[in-house]
Amino acid sequence: MKIKIFLFICLLIISSSFSQTRFSIGNRIGYSSFSSSSPSINGFIFSLFAQTDQSLFEEVYPRLSLSLIKEINSILPSDKTPYYPQLISISFSGVTAQYFDSRIYLEESVGLLVVNDKSFIDRNSWEYGVLLSFLAGLDIRNFNLQGWQTGIGVEYGITFSGLLPNYLNFFLQFQYNF
Repeated sequence: MKIKIFLFICLLIISSSFSQTRFSIGNRIGYSSFSSSSPSINGFIFSLFAQTDQSLFEEVYPRLSLSLIKEINSILPSDKTPYYPQLISISFSGVTAQYFDSRIYLEESVGLLVVNDKSFIDRNSWEYGVLLSFLAGLDIRNFNLQGWQTGIGVEYGITFSGLLPNYLNFFLQFQYNF
């Protein structure tokens, strides 16, 4: 956990230390279907991310994300189940966008993924894989590129080790650019 916090703080410090570098933070919330050597489980996703405009490649920007994917019954009242399946993921991805006009855009990202699989009460394993994400968005920033962006998207994550946890998320994204 300390490493995760350290990497997040490093990303923010590095992005703000360059005078011409902008960064943004955001969150995602939505529906998820996930599994790990089990039938698919319906759940919800809550995710936080930070992104800079210091490009990795031409027009590809880095994004660091932390996501919680949990069974939907965990938020329902009066449920006596003692344990709810969940996945916790950390990802580092490259993000690019194509604008159709000044406000409407399509965002794509591909990246590396680390998943903490807690789909059963006796399981707590870390697995490694990749993710792919698409988003149709609305850019409502002002003339100096500060402000909000929002959109609706889909993300697929799959791992290649252990019990192969994977997920499919449908989400709303809100992002503020500083």
